[in-house]
This record gives sequence, C-alpha cells and structure tokens, in this order.
Amino acid sequence: MTRLALDHVLLAGPALPDLTGALEARTGVPATPGGRHAGQGTHNALVGLGPGRYLELLAPDPDADDGPFRGSIAYLDAPALHTWCVRGGEADAFEARVRAAGLEPRRIAMARTRPDGVRLAWELVFVEGHAFGGLVPFFIDWGASAHPSEALGAPLAWRSLTLEHPDAARLAALLEALGGVPDGVRVAPAAAPRLVAAWSGPCGDDVWEGRGGPA
Repeated sequence: MTRLALDHVLLAGPALPDLTGALEARTGVPATPGGRHAGQGTHNALVGLGPGRYLELLAPDPDADDGPFRGSIAYLDAPALHTWCVRGGEADAFEARVRAAGLEPRRIAMARTRPDGVRLAWELVFVEGHAFGGLVPFFIDWGASAHPSEALGAPLAWRSLTLEHPDAARLAALLEALGGVPDGVRVAPAAAPRLVAAWSGPCGDDVWEGRGGPA
C-alpha cells in the first residue's frame, strides 16, 4: 500500500480578499492568485509551504453559481481551517481503499490554466459516509501535472497538522485503512472536533484552527 502524504490544507471563508488579507496580516506573505473551480462555485489563492505542500485559500466565487464546493464551506462566517488533502498513488487505488473501509468514494476530475499559461489537470476522491467531517482528508491524483508547490516556493515553512476528536482512536484507524497518517500529522483526543495547522513565516509562527464542518 502506498503511504499517504500531506498535499495541502484548506483555509476557507466567505470572501477571498478577506482570507488573503488576514493571512498576509498575520504572516507577512501574500497569496498567489489561483483560479475558478468550474461548476463548484468557488475560487482560490495559494501559498507555498515548501516542497510538495501548499496552503489553499478557498472562498465562494461571487461571479459563479452555487456548487458542491461552495455548499461545503457555507457554514463558515469567518476564515477557518476547513479540511486537508492527501496524495499517494493513483485515484483508483485510493477508491478501492475507501470501499474496503465500508465507505463511499466520490470522484471529480478537474482542470485549470495558471496565469502563466500552464494547464493543470487532476482528480479528486472524496470519502463519504463517515462522521468525522473535514478531519478525514480528500485525495488528489495530479497525474502528469506539475505539483503547484513547484511554482510557489516556500514563503511559509510547514510545521504541523493536528486532528482532534472525541473518538480519536476510530479516526486514526480510518486514516490507517485509507493509507496511513502522513508525516507531520497527529491525531489526538479532545472534547470536540478540531483541526489545528501551524506554519511559520516572516512574522513568526502562525496557527489556524477550524471544526471541519457544521457544528
């Protein structure tokens, strides 16, 4: 089984300018414009976290109709961590693990062209049928596309991601079934679900958290 690796974390909120402004105010790092998610109702910006990792800032696209991505972050009224993404192997293999765990995979093929003209194409696999919300990651298969971190550099240095949940043992077991808990990710018991991500930049250490879905 190919072990999972952390690909990116999602910081989401009601408006992209507010997200990018809040992050820059706290870290001193501006975000790189991303693109629109056709049919999903969202757009994004990106910040590099070093080789193979990045931060995605996700918000509703005011020029688009509603869509699944937009609906998934509708519970947020301020910037917060929303969920995280892993990679490792191909989408077909990850889908098989999801089914073997007794859960349902939902696959989406996506593509966009960067401002520099480079086209990216990828496939996502979401894990459905569990009660852990955004504490369970979705999967990305970049195929032949270059990883976004290659063009983003490392303006922020990745530190850690902690997944807190009252049933931490069952969450950890599910992650193991899906491909393992990635390096730099920790599962811990807590009274309520929470994601906590930490990185550092020109202004020092920065920590963000979120509950990973509606309360």
